[in-house]
Amino acid sequence: MQYKRELDAIGQNALKSNDMPISAILIYNFEIIGRGYNTVVRDSEAGGHAIINAISDAIRNVGLETFDYLSRDSMKIVTTYEPCEMCKGALIEYKINTIEFLKPKPLTYWLEKQYNDLGYEFSKKKLEGSELQDSLFRLHPFYMEIMPDY
Repeated sequence: MQYKRELDAIGQNALKSNDMPISAILIYNFEIIGRGYNTVVRDSEAGGHAIINAISDAIRNVGLETFDYLSRDSMKIVTTYEPCEMCKGALIEYKINTIEFLKPKPLTYWLEKQYNDLGYEFSKKKLEGSELQDSLFRLHPFYMEIMPDY
């Protein structure tokens, strides 16, 4: 695999702060546009996962508007460890459909996630007051362009 050396070098950075040594690269047209490694411990930030950091790095490198228009057919994420649910959500949100990983998560991880998903569905509760979010949406200068159906 051609990106192993790059992933190893990036993953080594996570060890400096005792983060889990997981790394990811975002590739567009065979060029690395984003790099990331786990920074949860270093930054005390729940979202500091390698994949999310690689996506954020790519957005910083090319700009958000340019990133939004890049062809997803020419984009893929390569990571040392199979994405967690949070990273999977980020990949879906940013429409990154090609995901390659070196090490899969164990079956027990996915079984536990299914159990937790079911618990989430039974415990969530919609509150009254959705007009608050609607009023916040309407304050955004590009509301009608971004969310015309809301």
